[in-house]
Amino acid sequence: MNTIEKYDYRPNQVARGLINHKTRLIGIVTPKVSNAFHAELISQIEAEADRAHYNVIISNILGNFENEKKTFRIMKDRQVDGIILLHENTPDEMRELEEIVDFPIVLASVRVKDSLLPTVAIDDERAAFEAARYLCQLGHVRIAGVFSDSYSTGTLRRKGFLEGLQSWGIDRNSISLYTTECSFGGGIAVATEIKNQKNLPTAVFFASDEMAIGAINYFQDHGIRVPEDISVFSFDDIELSGFVRPRLSTIHQPIQDIGRKATDLLIKLIDEKPLSQREFLLPHQVIVRDSCANPRD
Repeated sequence: MNTIEKYDYRPNQVARGLINHKTRLIGIVTPKVSNAFHAELISQIEAEADRAHYNVIISNILGNFENEKKTFRIMKDRQVDGIILLHENTPDEMRELEEIVDFPIVLASVRVKDSLLPTVAIDDERAAFEAARYLCQLGHVRIAGVFSDSYSTGTLRRKGFLEGLQSWGIDRNSISLYTTECSFGGGIAVATEIKNQKNLPTAVFFASDEMAIGAINYFQDHGIRVPEDISVFSFDDIELSGFVRPRLSTIHQPIQDIGRKATDLLIKLIDEKPLSQREFLLPHQVIVRDSCANPRD
């Protein structure tokens, strides 16, 4: 111990990894680290990994599949024990990524169509269904929906949203659909389109809080009041959603639980322990705040 203290000895984790075939290193791959939802999720994964005595490497791929493939190769070279993936891919893209690495992958907060990878998320379709029904219960008929082009925030949430409106008897012709990226800028872009319509919708559902916040700022800057003129309902319940004005009505995703469960699943796979199931859909909540109201007309 005296020698250790004298020379400030530190174990070489790479050398240890060569012996036990584990580096106690986890990779986190995110499409955009500045996204508030992903930032909160990454923070939770880091905390859970630290409790299990694992370190993490975070890669920000900026939504680019070539960057993602490069990241997977780098993670393999760094000998990470496994990856938690926060990025949605097509089934073909996912198969290509799985061919690159020989360690476990867990999907967190996203789902890939027909994938057998362990997944921790919520029931996006059901959550969007409930959001649509809530807007209908307030009396809205002219309703817009804003989604991404991915599977969870696009296909599944769009499907649930439309089913919710149709179950209430809303005419398909009174529904407007938009596709954009899940960001403040994406919300502003769609809000610009909505403002230029002759007949404004009385309510808009956004597939992410960041979209909604960007749109609300644009509406307010151009004399459109929320919720007096347009009600806004969104998805995620990031921390900021309770601080903006009006405070957002939104679908609450249990970000902390998703992070904890995804990390736990990955460590079990690293330790070659069996999983009780491959897909874990955690409960969501409809959070009612101030951004929705009955339509004036």
